[in-house]
Amino acid sequence: MKAVSIETYGAAESLSIGDFAMPNPGPDDVLVRVRAAGVNRLDILLREGRVFQVPLPRIPGTDFSGDIVAVGSNVTGNRIGERIFAAPILSCGECQHCRRGDDNLCANFGTIGSTIDGGYAEYVRIPARNAVPLPEQLDFVTGASFGLTYATAASMLRRGRLAAGEWVLVLGANGGLGYAAIELAHLIGARVIAVNRDASRDGALRDCGADVVIRPDAQMPGTVLALTGGRGVQLAFEHVASATFAHSLASLATDGRLVLGGVTTGIEATLDLKAVFTKRLEILGARGSGRKDLDQVVRLAAEGQVRPLVQQVLPLEQAAQAHHWLESGRVLGKIVLTV
Repeated sequence: MKAVSIETYGAAESLSIGDFAMPNPGPDDVLVRVRAAGVNRLDILLREGRVFQVPLPRIPGTDFSGDIVAVGSNVTGNRIGERIFAAPILSCGECQHCRRGDDNLCANFGTIGSTIDGGYAEYVRIPARNAVPLPEQLDFVTGASFGLTYATAASMLRRGRLAAGEWVLVLGANGGLGYAAIELAHLIGARVIAVNRDASRDGALRDCGADVVIRPDAQMPGTVLALTGGRGVQLAFEHVASATFAHSLASLATDGRLVLGGVTTGIEATLDLKAVFTKRLEILGARGSGRKDLDQVVRLAAEGQVRPLVQQVLPLEQAAQAHHWLESGRVLGKIVLTV
């Protein structure tokens, strides 16, 4: 089968396309003929090897959709031919965390495309519980565009306890995760300040739910205070990390919360400890998403309450180009590869 793999850590050109042996499903697995695969920041972090290291070679691709073509001996029901998309989080499915839908807290936590091979391939083997029926209202490209970002955004907003009427500051608003956070926060009834570098995208961000769009510069905390009547935001939705963390913290109101669910610009940041104790701030980590988060966003997508934005669709052979575009910061929403 044809697949794109990470053979060595490095730049986008280090992605290698070649022929691989067809995977065989284990007893609890399904084999999926991939139709589309989403491109995420996680793929870039894995390829670079600076933040996360995985055994190489590895076929990336946490988000993908396709048809089930074979099943393992323990898989019940007639699932051959079923249209599915991938639930991104790997977990045991049996512990107390998994039973209540908090798969991201499972001791066996992992992700498709990093812990195991992912969807940058013609065929992929995944646990049957990770093959989620794709609602008939959604095509394969859409099905490959929202599983990781929307479920993670939902998990982060839940962890951050965002409530109707609160102000939320969304960093990296133009990317897949930030765009999802704007839509979901707007549905909650929050007031959204989106942070985006390129003014040409401001209109699209307002259309998806942002009340106002600002720039990620040194004046950002002052701008936020002016917009909120001198109080600051109740929640900062942070996944950019090093480049924006200090300004995000400075934008918080008294008793404000910062939820951190990604580190796209690095793992180190300056922390103003005086602000933390004098303003009674909370810094909350958020790892991945639970099945209950995924179930929520699948329903919202099927009902049309959220509309994942796909800016570009490319063939699998152009995976390196897709990585270049995502790294450029010019992408609004998602890039999807067709297989």
